[in-house]
Amino acid sequence: MTASPKQPLTEPDKVAKIVEVLSSTLNGDLFLDHSESRMGQIRVMRRGFGSEFGRPDAVVWIELTLDVLGVKVDVRFPVLVEAEDAGLNAAKDDWDLFFERDELEIPMVVVGKRGARPANTKWTARANITGNIRLIGFDRLEK
Repeated sequence: MTASPKQPLTEPDKVAKIVEVLSSTLNGDLFLDHSESRMGQIRVMRRGFGSEFGRPDAVVWIELTLDVLGVKVDVRFPVLVEAEDAGLNAAKDDWDLFFERDELEIPMVVVGKRGARPANTKWTARANITGNIRLIGFDRLEK
């Protein structure tokens, strides 16, 4: 009996496998090392389904809640994941589209004069973002 050759995975199948591996290894709560206080979570989100492609295909959201000088501060940042056989340069459009469409919120705590009344506001700024982008082979998921 001879083994039949493996059929190449379709793009949606690759994305499903990537999301499956990420979810099984990363989804969950985050705790401070020196206490049992929950400080956040990691959530894997698939962006595209069926014939609709994600831009990028998946996002690993790292969400933290910290006590900074007695103020609860929420921070959320992404790790973008793209299935792209053509390599790094082909993923550039998905990188650009993510940052055009999705808004990241960066917290800031301002320590003012003694007795200052607490206040909240939001500002919007254009930011220069540098990505540390790494290419790995799909075979890394099959171990």
